[in-house]
Amino acid sequence: MNVTVQGKAVFAAAFGDDSAPALVLAHGAGGSHATWNGIAEGLAAQGWRVLVPDLPGHGASQGPSVGSIPALADWLAGFLGAAGLEQAVLAGHSMGALAALDCAARHPGRVRSLLLLGAAASMPVNQALLDMARDDPAAACALIAKWGFPKEPPAPPELITGTAAHLAETAPGVLHADLSACNAYDGGEAAAARVRCPATVIIGGQDRMAAPEAGRALAAHLPRGRAVVLEQAGHLMMAGHPQATLTAMGEALDPGLDPADWDALRAQAHRMLDESLDFIRDVRIRPVWTPMPPEVRTAFDAPPPKAAQELAAIDAEFRTLVEPFGPGNVHPGFMGWVHGAGTAEGMLAEMMAGGLNANLGGRDHAPMEVERQILRWMRRLFGYPEGASGLFVTGTSMANFLALLVARTRALGSGIRRTGLSGAEGLVAYASRAAHGCIPQAFEMSGLGADALRLLPTDSTHRLDMEALRQAVAADRAAGRRPFMVVGSAGTVDVGAVDDLDALAGFAAAEGLWFHVDGAFGALGMMSPELAPLLAGIERSDSIAFDFHKWGQVPYDAGYLLVRDGEAHRAAFASPAAYLRRETRGLAAGSPWPCDYGPDLSRGFRALKTWVTLKAHGMDALGAAMARCCRVARHLAARVEAEQALELLAPVALNIVCFHRPGMDSAQIAADLHEAGIAAPSTTTIDGKPAIRAAIVNHRTRQGDVDKMIDAILAMSAK
Repeated sequence: MNVTVQGKAVFAAAFGDDSAPALVLAHGAGGSHATWNGIAEGLAAQGWRVLVPDLPGHGASQGPSVGSIPALADWLAGFLGAAGLEQAVLAGHSMGALAALDCAARHPGRVRSLLLLGAAASMPVNQALLDMARDDPAAACALIAKWGFPKEPPAPPELITGTAAHLAETAPGVLHADLSACNAYDGGEAAAARVRCPATVIIGGQDRMAAPEAGRALAAHLPRGRAVVLEQAGHLMMAGHPQATLTAMGEALDPGLDPADWDALRAQAHRMLDESLDFIRDVRIRPVWTPMPPEVRTAFDAPPPKAAQELAAIDAEFRTLVEPFGPGNVHPGFMGWVHGAGTAEGMLAEMMAGGLNANLGGRDHAPMEVERQILRWMRRLFGYPEGASGLFVTGTSMANFLALLVARTRALGSGIRRTGLSGAEGLVAYASRAAHGCIPQAFEMSGLGADALRLLPTDSTHRLDMEALRQAVAADRAAGRRPFMVVGSAGTVDVGAVDDLDALAGFAAAEGLWFHVDGAFGALGMMSPELAPLLAGIERSDSIAFDFHKWGQVPYDAGYLLVRDGEAHRAAFASPAAYLRRETRGLAAGSPWPCDYGPDLSRGFRALKTWVTLKAHGMDALGAAMARCCRVARHLAARVEAEQALELLAPVALNIVCFHRPGMDSAQIAADLHEAGIAAPSTTTIDGKPAIRAAIVNHRTRQGDVDKMIDAILAMSAK
């Protein structure tokens, strides 16, 4: 096609359908439209309308060569307009890349995206080559051809000769003008900083004219830039490695989501990992918790990003807006609720699991065996039989809910899954008033209703009153109801009390009840020889719900349900479907699958961080950390009892201490501690009294940490 730009006739080779999105290719010094022919045909085959103009003074274009890169950039913008292109992708090689870069900076509305090949922010030319281009253009062309290809392996002689002949076809003086324009251009960094469109710098790994490190630096200056390295290519990559160049350009035009520059990503990933490790290592030098300033909270009102952002910028935003204002549970001063602290090894396991991106809903692959190994370990820890089943879930709240569904199905038969509840079943279950709120919520969600759960009194040690349980079951049977389940607590939420699990197991067996243990944090005390006797009877239960992310110190989230009768568990959830057909070989083998034991088909690899944590530390060390938490709790209780200004409100069974300062507001004290960054206890109510509740779950917490909290509370009282 022929167009007129700045009053001069211009020839542009055209490829592809006129209705396709437009892509304009700008050749380098001494080139012509023919430089791009093979590449242009390949891009047209990928669905682009490709235009390759001869730049001023070149090939079939009229007029002298343009004397500077900015002038050539304006010429390119004029060409786009003359060709009827409101907007186009602009690609350039070497000198053409500089012109394309400058055009995108000067005329942003014209350029949809950039492809810069063999480019750097500045491309100074050796004075000897400049002189040769003026005095002996043929020799300069031969030198450019020789140095434009990789040194090893050497390019075929005919390729070098042919390239030199192509360059030598340029009109007299044009090569010198092109090289002089490149040599004089010093605005690349400033231009790159103003470019707002996506930009890809395609680098020859053996480029001896625009060094690879200079290409990477240019990509770094571009706000939306990325770098692609063709390791075996030189400067004249279109001639020496046309297929690799075409592939790189095609992928840049439709980049997908993989990084273009894995080395750059690797470097940034190392920085991010180092920062996260430093965050954990240096946790004691920071406050436990820091309230978010208004400007931080407001920052999250930003609209969703439509365009890509640099990972380094995202990381900087995370370190500024998110990391300093987390919940604080990695800090040894965190004593609120029941949050584990995690470990550095667990964090690394999360990274490995993310890289593998395995779905553990089913199928036959090694991550499934990791989860099955955890099940075998838990069977052994809790004395469960070989046929017991287990399932990773979000947390104990979900595990308790699933256990209820298993018990309900066991009581009513699997047909209840089809017919649903009629309301006449009369099922009732039992737990103490100290049971976690997720237990009545589970009954609400199950369709049985909260009224089907009898919340019974506790004794003086906050354990389920066994006599009250006997009377309640007898009364319900006499009224024609069907008792089917009793829930025991291995560490109640308020004070950490452990119900008499052995007595509950005996009673449940005698009455034909499903015996479930809510062991959210306490159950894993079985890892500690010091704590395991407190859990006697848990091995006789029908199911146990617990969290690895509490005392197990696995990063959130990693809840678990263990069921003695694996077939009863499976009967409550297995749902054959054609798209989940099981086979005896191939990826569809390995039945039964986890999706047969719960509602989730899409399941993350929670097992890996648990597996890594258990292997990195061992159950002995984790059990010792739990026992230490309990010793710290006893020390805290002793401090409270030693201070006349404080009152202990409940016996300390495991690791939770509830106390208050009579005459002062416990909630206000807790909030003051939070905002001072000293400690982070929570609050509850014990026998009608508002209490400060310190749950020692963090493996980093020591006696000095709780002493610091008590000293701060006493100082507040003095004021």
